[in-house]
Amino acid sequence: MNNARPPRAVVRLPGIACLALLAASSPLLAQTPPARVDLATVLTLARETSPKVALERQNIAIARAERRTAGAWPNPTVSYNHSRQPGELTNFSSTRAQEVSVELPLLIAGQRGARIEAAERGIAAAKARFAASGNDLAADAGAAFIALLLAQETLATRTAGVDELSRLRDIVAGRQVSGMASQYELLRVDVEQASWRAQTAEAEVALAEAQAQLATLLGFSGWQPRGVGELHPLEVAPGASETSENPAFIAVRREEEAAQANVEVARRERFPEVSLNAGRFWTSSPFGATNTVGLSVEIPIFDTRGGALDKARTEALSANLRRHLTKAEVEADVYRYSVQVAQRGATLERFRAQMMPNLPALKQMAEDAYRLGKSSITELLDATRARYEAHIDQSTLVANLMEAQLRLQAARGKLSVTLD
Repeated sequence: MNNARPPRAVVRLPGIACLALLAASSPLLAQTPPARVDLATVLTLARETSPKVALERQNIAIARAERRTAGAWPNPTVSYNHSRQPGELTNFSSTRAQEVSVELPLLIAGQRGARIEAAERGIAAAKARFAASGNDLAADAGAAFIALLLAQETLATRTAGVDELSRLRDIVAGRQVSGMASQYELLRVDVEQASWRAQTAEAEVALAEAQAQLATLLGFSGWQPRGVGELHPLEVAPGASETSENPAFIAVRREEEAAQANVEVARRERFPEVSLNAGRFWTSSPFGATNTVGLSVEIPIFDTRGGALDKARTEALSANLRRHLTKAEVEADVYRYSVQVAQRGATLERFRAQMMPNLPALKQMAEDAYRLGKSSITELLDATRARYEAHIDQSTLVANLMEAQLRLQAARGKLSVTLD
């Protein structure tokens, strides 16, 4: 097994990322994602092509529809009446009369402008929520992809361990034929090999679960992705936390602005409704006509629409509280993942420096000692197990570090910038 690994690696977007960009522009490919994906492709799928992202995008369309509604002028009301007098004639000495009137509401308190402003803020909030959802989904999908790579690496290591035990069994079997090994030694190798086969089967189950987890997160039915690439630490740009760049914080800030705009709408909606009336009344046999123009004003006695204003103010206060809570959560996430990156990076470096260079010598020394009769089969199997378990431990350490680095970049709001 090749132990050489670069100390750090930078994720780039060439190659497979083109598949994701093509999928984003094709509904057919959006339903059938590529079978082999790398980290950059997974992040692109999460931000642009996933059905879950398409669902979130509909909220922007809803907000735009509300903007269209907010900008509409009120419709006039037309009424028509036809009357007949069977008794004493009073209307221009006529037995028949007709009346047509038009009523047009007047938004003299600036309701339409306030509604438009609130709707525009709603569109901005919907876009910010969409970006925040894409960022969160990309971080979760990236972590799931790292888990997929770890599952693939673990399965490959377990399989290599089974093959190594098969080679050792051939050695023991040959020594037994020559009388230099006992039946116990051969049986001991068989027991160890059976244990590793069971662990390999569990690794296959873990790989299937990792594939299902990634497919579920991205919302692709029947997808069994294969991860491309190796487990390498990502490059994290140094720098202090910028809470203002976090998509979740931007979203709650836009929601607060939209809530404040709704307060203004509710305040202007309290103004009494005013309508302009115009009409014509006429009779026939003989003909006579009267034109009328007037105003109708609502008298806010029973309903002053104060409840709507109280509700809008409460929602604005809630949005303000959510902004403060989200800011605290983002700052805590940045601090937590920064600590994880530092500690896990140091642990990985120590592990590589202290453990990995000694594994080839451990293998050679264990086999030589056993061939020369200076050690037992148990010691040889222990050395073999230690070597392969060390590779699995290293892969786990790298995967944990990668996830912390990914989460840190997502918390900083620089996930796409760092990985582009």
